[in-house]
Amino acid sequence: MNDRRPALRLVAGLLSAALLLVACSAAAAPSAAPSTNPTQPPEAPVTSPPSDGAGQVPIDPGAKLVLPKPGQLDVHPVPADSLAARVDGSTIIVTASWTSGVAPCNQLDSIEVAKGEMKYTITLREGHGPEEIACIAIAELHRTEFEIPNVPAGTYTIADSGGLAQPIQVTVG
Repeated sequence: MNDRRPALRLVAGLLSAALLLVACSAAAAPSAAPSTNPTQPPEAPVTSPPSDGAGQVPIDPGAKLVLPKPGQLDVHPVPADSLAARVDGSTIIVTASWTSGVAPCNQLDSIEVAKGEMKYTITLREGHGPEEIACIAIAELHRTEFEIPNVPAGTYTIADSGGLAQPIQVTVG
């Protein structure tokens, strides 16, 4: 009778090992491939930003509106992500958007407008306030609006000096 107990222990151990092996191999089995719908084409990568139909990228209305606060420290140019414009008489009203950090660590200081041959080139200039605080790394979408007054009739290109935003054209009547 003592001879049967080691044999039963051996069988029980082998049975446990076999069950463990089956459970592990079932867990490691590859999952079924995701189903695809043959009537829909695969998603294509986006190669250009959305447009309003006239070639202008719309400004996100959820972008935080900021106004220039001259006197910031360590002022430097920041590229605009997109530009939009409208005309009011002989004034071009430009809306620019860009992605940046939060205030007071990142604040719009000024907007430079350089006039060229039927072209205006804008430069957004940003800096930080005089406070000595720890700045958190959170990005915000910002937008600002500014005017280019007393523009003679004609078609003008408005471009960003940072080169990220697509240049836009506007006609003053």
